Amino acid sequence: MALFNYDNSVIVWSAIPYGEEVDKAIQKLTGGSAFDVTHLIIPDKEHTMAAKSFKEKYPAMKIIAMESVDLEEIGIKESAILKNFQFVYLPHHANKELVTYDLNSKILFEADLLFNLGNGEKLEQFSPETGYPEDYNPYLGWSYSSRYLHPDSTVGRFLLNKICNTAQSAEGLKTIYNWDFKLIVMCHGNVIEHDAKTKFKTLFSSVL
Repeated sequence: MALFNYDNSVIVWSAIPYGEEVDKAIQKLTGGSAFDVTHLIIPDKEHTMAAKSFKEKYPAMKIIAMESVDLEEIGIKESAILKNFQFVYLPHHANKELVTYDLNSKILFEADLLFNLGNGEKLEQFSPETGYPEDYNPYLGWSYSSRYLHPDSTVGRFLLNKICNTAQSAEGLKTIYNWDFKLIVMCHGNVIEHDAKTKFKTLFSSVL
């Protein structure tokens, strides 16, 4: 999940349902001042759990999701969105990926376009801070193959390009690569904080 506060409009990029921890994060972002959650960005068709719970909490909130790329055509006219974000929709991706770019932080947000698992780093979501033991190994059983899902893995590049339908998604991937992003935030794996564009290019080199 990521939160943005532009002009007292809280914009949420999320694949997780609304709950106590989300509320704490919003309160921390706003410092307890008056705010309104105006928009929820859903990253793809496999990460939609946030939609219902957020809509129940904020019924006037607008949801930005897949199946359309012209925001004004679908009624998104608020400057908080149009001035601060850019989007690329990849309809040929197996999970219909809606990639989000925040112009101010220069961060790319995506769900299943790029994974960053098994690259030798400890995964933040399986850390002691989230309740797991220090030496927890997430790559066991059915999860064993996920250790290959990162840009530096030949197996990972093959699988992620296949899921993306790279050739059909080439125009969108080129547009994404031309954004000036410095970090990549994803649903599966650690944030890529260094050489983000290089990692992206490594993964999709066949069309970039």
